[in-house]
Amino acid sequence: MRITIKLGGSLRRLVSGHDRGEMSLDLEPGARVSDALAALDLEGDVVRVLMLNGRPLQDDRELGEGDRLAMFPRELAYNMYVATNFFNPLARPEIEKKLKK
Repeated sequence: MRITIKLGGSLRRLVSGHDRGEMSLDLEPGARVSDALAALDLEGDVVRVLMLNGRPLQDDRELGEGDRLAMFPRELAYNMYVATNFFNPLARPEIEKKLKK
C-alpha cells in the first residue's frame, strides 16, 4: 500500500528522498504508524506531533491506502496544547524514562 508522508521542520534534514518535505512511502498492507516511522528510520522522541489525514493522532493505528501522515519534530510542538493533545504516543515511554532519572 502507498501512503503520503509530510515532514515538518528539521525532519526534512533527517529523511532523504522527499520533495519539499513530501514523499510517498510503500508499506505492507496492515502497516501501522510505527512501521512508517521505522521505515523512515525515525526513532524515539524525534517525532513529537503526528497527524493522520489532517487530524491529530494519539495512537499507533493501522494505516490505509492513500493515507497522509504528517510528522513534526519536538521544536515545533511549541505550546502545551499541542504537546499534550497531539503528542506522539510512540515517544511517551522514552520521555517517561527521562523524567524518572
